[in-house]
Amino acid sequence: MSRVQLSRVKLIISTGVISLALAGCSAMPDWMTPDFLSSKPASQMQPLRFESDPPGADVRTTGGQTCLTPCAIPVPAEPQSVTITKIGFVPQTVQVSVGEVPEHSFWEAAPAPALVPNPVQVVLQPVAPLKPARKPPRRTVAHRAAPKPRSTVPPPPGQPAPSAFPPPQQGGSPFPPPPATQR
Repeated sequence: MSRVQLSRVKLIISTGVISLALAGCSAMPDWMTPDFLSSKPASQMQPLRFESDPPGADVRTTGGQTCLTPCAIPVPAEPQSVTITKIGFVPQTVQVSVGEVPEHSFWEAAPAPALVPNPVQVVLQPVAPLKPARKPPRRTVAHRAAPKPRSTVPPPPGQPAPSAFPPPQQGGSPFPPPPATQR
């Protein structure tokens, strides 16, 4: 065999050995995988319940999970904030913390930490209505006199009805004469 053929054989064999090693790692049982390779185990997730008054509010966790109250969402057992909103109401954010884990013996499995508060209960307050803008008061014209009430008594027979205009002056014009100018 030539040197080139021998190096190709070594390359093929080493590639096969690496492939088998990697395939063996992926088939490893869950209890053998290190914690840094696995995602959060299901035992670390806990149901967190939500209630609101009025019901039907939107719930959003920091992990992006959502639901409408009343509901329950499996969340990681770690401190987080939860926002509860509903149209027409003031949104509320509640801080969820991890409670103390009770004592246990060495041979027992450790209990999961408890989320506090559980259930998360909120009373939503309605948004205060906006006050309408005040309109400025109407301005009245100061020089305009109030109209005189008309007489409902008919004039005696033979007399003309009273006119709303002043009687004409000697010049025949209803307007007063212009003021005299001095020279």
